[in-house]
Amino acid sequence: MPVKRRASKQRFSDAALLEAWRGPFECGCDFFGDLEPLGIEARSILEASEDVMAVAREAWEHLGAAFMAEWEPSQVREKPWALEQFGEPN
Repeated sequence: MPVKRRASKQRFSDAALLEAWRGPFECGCDFFGDLEPLGIEARSILEASEDVMAVAREAWEHLGAAFMAEWEPSQVREKPWALEQFGEPN
């Protein structure tokens, strides 16, 4: 079933956007629905439509540097999913 994407009329601060994208950037999944207020209803970014993947890429380009400044490797992940998928943010 295709993902329904609604255009959000709300404006979010970069801090709020980073918090919403933190889980998907780390593992590629939105387990807790943090992206729903942004109009993205896909749980798995990898299995989502090309539109959602394009939005994820844009978000990574915009917020990736701030995410990487705070991110620390864990026993589960040496690199975040978004870094593996999209490369270094600009």
